[in-house]
Amino acid sequence: MGGVIIYEPEEDSDVNEFPWTVTFEPSGGDDWDSFICGPYERDHAVALAEAVALDDEEGGVLAIVKPMLPALSAQDVSATIEELREAAAEEEDEEETVNGTPVDFDDDDLEEEEAEFDEPPSPEEIREGMARQYRRLLDLDADSE
Repeated sequence: MGGVIIYEPEEDSDVNEFPWTVTFEPSGGDDWDSFICGPYERDHAVALAEAVALDDEEGGVLAIVKPMLPALSAQDVSATIEELREAAAEEEDEEETVNGTPVDFDDDDLEEEEAEFDEPPSPEEIREGMARQYRRLLDLDADSE
């Protein structure tokens, strides 16, 4: 069995409305090139990641689910990077550290989670979700002109 890492934004965050991607990469000693799939709706991305990584009998697949940020310019990307740097610096100041390395002493976060979905979405459901994401992306682009 492989692993799944899912970015969990706040429930009311605008990020929940963005398209989502899944990065599949090797783990457990496997050696192959990682790749990114998407865009998906969040639920479809999570279900696909879990279906692949958690059912992998060799245990060599790590799936990372995260949103695609709709940056329309280099300035947008630079502004996002700066915001993330500032947030990381603030978080680092708040965390407990050992020799300068942040350490989380809370073992409650280490619980294993059950897969959210019994069945991965069908190819048709994924196509429909991708079509919705592409339409939304195209609408975002039209609004900026």
